[in-house]
Amino acid sequence: MQNTLTVIRQCVNPGMLVIHHGKTWRAAVNKDGKLHIHTLTEAKPLKDLLVDIVLNHKNEPEII
Repeated sequence: MQNTLTVIRQCVNPGMLVIHHGKTWRAAVNKDGKLHIHTLTEAKPLKDLLVDIVLNHKNEPEII
């Protein structure tokens, strides 16, 4: 189980790992009122106000 933190969409930076519908996504860019997220095979804009980000062992956002 991964440690997660729920934050508002505007606080997510590119490279952070986001949990959406049970899958882990990578945040790409936050523009036009949408957070753009992607995996290796799919990409989508996310308009949800709150998103779950993955935390590392130091309880800091996991950035790749």
